[in-house]
Amino acid sequence: MKRLPVSTRRKSIRRLLVFAAVASSLQVAFAQDREYIAAVERAQQQRPATVAVSARIAPAGEPGTRMILHGRIVKPDGTPAASTIVFAYHTDRNGLYDGSEAGAHSWRLKGWARADDAGRFTFETVRPAPYPGRQIPAHVHFTAFAPSGERFHAGEIRFDDDPLVTQREREASKRAGEFAEVRPVRREGDTEHVEFTLRIDAAQRF
Repeated sequence: MKRLPVSTRRKSIRRLLVFAAVASSLQVAFAQDREYIAAVERAQQQRPATVAVSARIAPAGEPGTRMILHGRIVKPDGTPAASTIVFAYHTDRNGLYDGSEAGAHSWRLKGWARADDAGRFTFETVRPAPYPGRQIPAHVHFTAFAPSGERFHAGEIRFDDDPLVTQREREASKRAGEFAEVRPVRREGDTEHVEFTLRIDAAQRF
């Protein structure tokens, strides 16, 4: 059998290595997605039978700076997403989700609020902290459950006074306008207030 030139063999090997790396990355991503979806479904088993417009994420006595999240959620056309249930979760003041961070996703600080006719909802909680030892800004995650039963990734918010927020993130938020992820923090007494708007995106259905 005729041997291929060395240069051709090297190119073939490089292509195989690239393909293997991409395939491995996709497998990891798919596994993480499956794990995340399973975690969301587990969390929903704890959803209260009645979900109010105002809800609490952090229990009374949870250490940290008190924070109130004033949210609004809209449909793709910009109209209020009334009766949508918004699921939120975040880390504690130590940057941890469940205290151990071992095994499957688990979120201790989480809550559910139902958007009113104007699409508004409120969460009372404590300010989250960044992940320990990492350069990711503190943030709050949101998932939207439409009255139809469909669920959507609804994005996250970050805080403009967080030094870990990059200039690129700040510029992207300026371009996003009212849907910006990086939000101003307003302080009243010992409580911080953050206002934000989420938008349901059909492409984020899962």
